[in-house]
Amino acid sequence: MVSSVPYFCGISATVFVAVSLAMAAIRWFHLCRPYDRNPRYYYPGRPFVVSVMLGALALIPYICAPESEDAWFLARVFFFPVTLYDFTILLYAYFGSVMQWKKWRWPMIVIGFPVLVALVASFVLALVPGEQTSAPFVWGLYALGLMITVVCFAAMRIVLRWAKQFDEDDYSNPADFPVIFARRWVVMIVVNTSLCWTVAITANRMLLAFQMLLFAVSLVLFILTALHPRRNRPVGEEEEAEDVPAKPVKKATSAKILAVIDTVVVKQEAYLDPHLTIQDVADRSGYSRSHIAGLFKQEFGGFFTYVNRLRLQHVESYLQEYPTASLQEALEASGFNSRQAYYAVKARLGE
Repeated sequence: MVSSVPYFCGISATVFVAVSLAMAAIRWFHLCRPYDRNPRYYYPGRPFVVSVMLGALALIPYICAPESEDAWFLARVFFFPVTLYDFTILLYAYFGSVMQWKKWRWPMIVIGFPVLVALVASFVLALVPGEQTSAPFVWGLYALGLMITVVCFAAMRIVLRWAKQFDEDDYSNPADFPVIFARRWVVMIVVNTSLCWTVAITANRMLLAFQMLLFAVSLVLFILTALHPRRNRPVGEEEEAEDVPAKPVKKATSAKILAVIDTVVVKQEAYLDPHLTIQDVADRSGYSRSHIAGLFKQEFGGFFTYVNRLRLQHVESYLQEYPTASLQEALEASGFNSRQAYYAVKARLGE
């Protein structure tokens, strides 16, 4: 009796490849207006995302011959270590673009070379009948997979550090960085990485088939959640996100610096800028960011606390001055870019 397992695996691979290609097309051609005017800002890492999804075409030999041992080995290589490498690329491509951090590119190109060699070699073996995979090659893949896993977890750590940085005190608005999106993505990658290792160790065909289906579902959810930009600057103000050279650092007493901070943030109403950062205050005041941050922490409990208490007070004052105004109008006039940000601030500050 012929086992139906390989054919179920072939069907799963077909579903995975079809979904990957469909999601690649949607990600490349579907751009919400007016964000399509600047896709590099509002859809960071889009070429990398599309390239990763198109890489699923490498599974075509497995779709055509799921009962073949060589094709089965190709499928295993694709999900270990190639997929682990793809996860790392996606993390850096998306969140690295958000943070305008490009130092990851050349190291990932160097690391990606042996991954590409492994994929091409297994692809050729799947096309050439009679060729057998050698034991050293298999052990080499395990070593490569271990290295890529370490690199992937390092990328996740960097992304979580960025999320914590935005979630704490460097930024005045909890929506300037897709913090929740970043943490959900990290959780998804941790789960899928565990599956990749489990399949690699057990060499279980059915488990790989279910993993392909799970990956297909994950891709759909990822694209659906990423269709609307996760960037919060209004269209036309994107360039303001670029780094501005800091002014020369001045030396002064704490009292003088606090007076300058009060002038910049309160009197000049900088707190009404929904994207105000501590670096903006440092640049406008002429003092170092570390000195400014220390004073905010010491005197006010932190930059986030100081700025958002001013915003909450402004909301109350605005509603008293304009009784007929809606809450949304008051929030927009007070430096909150969404109701979610407003309620997140109130919950965090216990207001």
